[in-house]
Amino acid sequence: MNLIYQIIIRLYGAIIYIASPFSLKARQWLNGRKNLEDYLPDGTKHNIIWFHCASLGEYMQAKPLIKALKERHIEHKILLTFFSPSGYLNSGKNEYIDYKAYLPLDTLNNAHSFLERTKPKIALFIKSELWPNFFKKMHNNTIPIYVVSAIFKPQNYLFKFYGKWHLRILKGVSHFFVQDDKSKTLLNNKGIYQVTVSGDNRYDKVFEDSIQSKEIPYIKSFKGSRPLIVAGSTYKIDSKMLINISNRMPKVKFILAPHEIKLCNDLKKYGLLYSQANNDNIKNHTILIIDKIGILSQLYQYANLSYIGGGFGKGLHNILEAIAFGSYVLFGPKFHNYEEAKEVIRKGIGQSIKNEDELEKVIKQLIDNKHNKNDALDFISERKGANKIIVNTIKTRIPQ
Repeated sequence: MNLIYQIIIRLYGAIIYIASPFSLKARQWLNGRKNLEDYLPDGTKHNIIWFHCASLGEYMQAKPLIKALKERHIEHKILLTFFSPSGYLNSGKNEYIDYKAYLPLDTLNNAHSFLERTKPKIALFIKSELWPNFFKKMHNNTIPIYVVSAIFKPQNYLFKFYGKWHLRILKGVSHFFVQDDKSKTLLNNKGIYQVTVSGDNRYDKVFEDSIQSKEIPYIKSFKGSRPLIVAGSTYKIDSKMLINISNRMPKVKFILAPHEIKLCNDLKKYGLLYSQANNDNIKNHTILIIDKIGILSQLYQYANLSYIGGGFGKGLHNILEAIAFGSYVLFGPKFHNYEEAKEVIRKGIGQSIKNEDELEKVIKQLIDNKHNKNDALDFISERKGANKIIVNTIKTRIPQ
């Protein structure tokens, strides 16, 4: 199986190369990895703490942890790597990060070259990035490896007969910080005992964002005295439903923040682009389309009700950002792989809808009825604390 993986990972790289003339993401993936050494620190000159995130979502949940470790080890340099262009290109500036780069394709040669260059004192991989060649090389070089905020399910290929080779490599991980007891049990049953149930550190991130809220220009003017629905990470199907409902509910204001900025071009005929807003024209529209990256989490502070996209597609996006501001959340029917969504429904601070008619009905029921924000706020507060557990565990294990 190991040999098959080595073949597959090279085929993956070849497919990206072939697709690059036709796909912007493929070109970004390739171009970002050119002259990679220029973006990497020299591990012989600096003590490197290495964080790796698949994409933007994992980075956002890692930010408080990056800050906490940098403040404790100010003499160390933080290296942040991404696998996807969406993470690298949209992550913005961070005063606690010293170096930012793409992770090269997970081949043995690439892993060797990367580690020879950077020589990290410790590596923290966020959530689901478990690249076997990198992990094997790090273990061979006695580099401590920590997997943070991981969640494992029985159907994961690691727990099938064809995943045993990968699981053997993961036994070299210094420590797993997992989100729930089920994940710990799965690992324990496979002979991996260096596991702590720390919870999901996304709760730490959204809690921090909510208590350090920032005013977003023009949003108060847009909302006025009207009820406001903030729809985050929307796709075409979400946006279409909400625009149709808006036409039938002219007294309600809607903010649409598409998952991909390019969708804004299709939506601008239905409302005002945020990039074109000013204090005068924004009051004359009922739909505001957010064509700016990095402000969505703060928009939820203005919401009377929030809708989160992805539940009609490949997967539900982050519902916790809205809940952290006390907002009731709505989302589509494909939520069953997300424990937080199931908990939110059980707690009565959110619900799933199946179609446009049901969405409109629920909005009409909820928009004028003030729900108890404290239930949502308590939901977040009771679950935060993962980063403290993680930092307290590894703070004495970071070599000087």
